[in-house]
Amino acid sequence: MKATIKPDFIINNIAGEQILIGGGEQINFSKMLILNETSAHLIALLQKQTAATDEELARCLTEVYDVTNEKALADVKELLRQLESLGVVTLE
Repeated sequence: MKATIKPDFIINNIAGEQILIGGGEQINFSKMLILNETSAHLIALLQKQTAATDEELARCLTEVYDVTNEKALADVKELLRQLESLGVVTLE
């Protein structure tokens, strides 16, 4: 599965928390997302490139964190599904 983050989403550090909010027309402060370290890392990766596959994102996690590829891939897929349902990413 290939993920693309929608434009205008930014990560802000607010009171020590990583918060994802939509800018521009998408701004809705009632739907800010508090991100853990891993999800913030993955979203930042998506913001740096046009799109990434779940396998590429999982591989990035295994390079940074002490996690197996299987666990990383399962976590990435779950995160991407959640972000898609919230309108943050599109999946192909």
